[in-house]
Amino acid sequence: MLALNGKTTAQSRLSLCYRLDVIPQVDCYYNSLDSVLQTRLEDDYLFRLTVMPSFDPEYVLQIESVDEQYYLKVISLDKNLWYAKDAADINIDECTVALEMELAEQVLYLGRQFVDNKIDSVSVGGVVDGVLYQFEINENGAISCGQIREPVSDSPLGRFCLFCTHLKDLCLTENKFQDP
Repeated sequence: MLALNGKTTAQSRLSLCYRLDVIPQVDCYYNSLDSVLQTRLEDDYLFRLTVMPSFDPEYVLQIESVDEQYYLKVISLDKNLWYAKDAADINIDECTVALEMELAEQVLYLGRQFVDNKIDSVSVGGVVDGVLYQFEINENGAISCGQIREPVSDSPLGRFCLFCTHLKDLCLTENKFQDP
């Protein structure tokens, strides 16, 4: 849900990416999140989704391509960074699994469609609770970005966010079965 002039509205399209870094605590949170999550990810990705819930642990998933094989990489925290007393106390799960070409290309296609058709404005009036989904598409080093807080659950974007959550869960589950 988004807070707009005191009203709450559900969204079904991405808006421009933004960060409320004018508030020192929020700026510190974003810097900590970047250092914990983004430094573990490759810059040469095709699709990235960063999920920032208000109360649950944050995670990032991205699709990479190496030698014509697609991979899903997930970095997931075990605690919400905002509420952690020290980022050093947070455990990080990492996993990488191969994706079938058809599945990877469908995710890339849908991600690109949502990012390309975003609303050309920032849709938030302030910091509100909920889950923030930030999508990035990397085309030859040019990053396109769109984000949404609490998409309408039965909208195409809402279903895509849920599908990406299932991909994250699949990767982390497969990783647990593969660990000795």
